[in-house]
Amino acid sequence: MNKKVPVKKAKDGSGEGKDAMALKKKAPRKAGPAEPSLWNRVQTYLREVIYELRKVVWPSPKETIGSTSVVVIIVILCGIYLGFVDLLLARFVRFLIG
Repeated sequence: MNKKVPVKKAKDGSGEGKDAMALKKKAPRKAGPAEPSLWNRVQTYLREVIYELRKVVWPSPKETIGSTSVVVIIVILCGIYLGFVDLLLARFVRFLIG
């Protein structure tokens, strides 16, 4: 016959009080396989990089030239704007200083 031992309920209502938790034992850790060497990890990493690069959709030359030209134009416009603001602020500071 199996007798059921009454278990105190925890405050959260889980049914596992201090007594029940004290009776639980952790399973012993099993010895896992040794960690792979540095060279094996590097080989695995490079193999995965090549695999992922094959899945990349590269832009066509026309898309690359278009994107590059947009970036160059925006950089030139920002440079002109910041140069103009710098010129105005420099003249304003010269006016204040005298």
